[in-house]
Amino acid sequence: MPVLMRRPFGGRVSEELGARSIANGDAVPRHDLLPFAQAAAATTFLPHCRNAKCKSGWMKLWRSRQAPILEGMWACSAACMQELVQTAVLREMSERSAQNVVHKHRVPLGLVLLSRGWITQEQLKCALEAQKKAGSGRLGEWLIKQKAVGEDQITRALGAQWNCPVLSSDSYDPAAMAAMFPRLLMDSLNVIPLRLAGRHLLYVAFEERVDRCLVLAVERMLGLKVEAGVLPASEFRRRQGEILRASFPKTRLLEAMNMRGLVHAFTGMMEENKPVQAKIVRVHDYFWLRLWRNSLLAEDSKAVPGIPDLEDMVCALAAAD
Repeated sequence: MPVLMRRPFGGRVSEELGARSIANGDAVPRHDLLPFAQAAAATTFLPHCRNAKCKSGWMKLWRSRQAPILEGMWACSAACMQELVQTAVLREMSERSAQNVVHKHRVPLGLVLLSRGWITQEQLKCALEAQKKAGSGRLGEWLIKQKAVGEDQITRALGAQWNCPVLSSDSYDPAAMAAMFPRLLMDSLNVIPLRLAGRHLLYVAFEERVDRCLVLAVERMLGLKVEAGVLPASEFRRRQGEILRASFPKTRLLEAMNMRGLVHAFTGMMEENKPVQAKIVRVHDYFWLRLWRNSLLAEDSKAVPGIPDLEDMVCALAAAD
């Protein structure tokens, strides 16, 4: 089989063939040009290796290797896949400053409650003193213990503080929601996916503090619009306990000493599992790689995946910048 070139057949190559045939006084047979023309058409419609440094020029049609696919990109070899993984990881590292935005200027919860007339200055002072003396506990918890406010008022004040809705967990299905993102992220970042509205909108709930970094990462990973809100603390903890007992997609957890180790681990995961689709996103110091095994689900990002169709790897980078 002749080696295929990246550039389409035509132009200079066809001109050289024509010039040679004229010089010899011979006509170029049509059947001799046909295989080259077919190859030229294939280069237009079939994907090449997406590694910019690849020199093979092979197309998928001439390769038995159909997978893995990373973010819609095919690589002709493990070495080329490693280059694609490294590019994705570098992209996520460069976006750290945008992800880790610290909301330093939010109105304190106590002032929100004061402004609404739900507590007095004396009640706020007593709660703050009790919190300081104990060295632990949230202000809202101390206000509830002192019977200054109820849990419902604290939740509504948190919604106002974070400019987000107060959500309901009616018709909650933890078995279905466990497929949305890894257990580690739900547990460590204190968040639960609540429900999918139609096939376009995912509601996620926080107990106290909305994590915009996580919301953005989930949107990019799942291709869904994510609406974040808060739940009353008692309701949140009950629902969190339910989902943490559910079955999650198989997940590998590891810590990499540096970016090279992270890229090596992700590439090994890709080559071992040969997913039909995969994505990489960053959530604070975690790098999350998700693999899809079902080609129909990979093509329809808004379809709810089943547990067996997915596998995750979550890697903490020890030397994260």
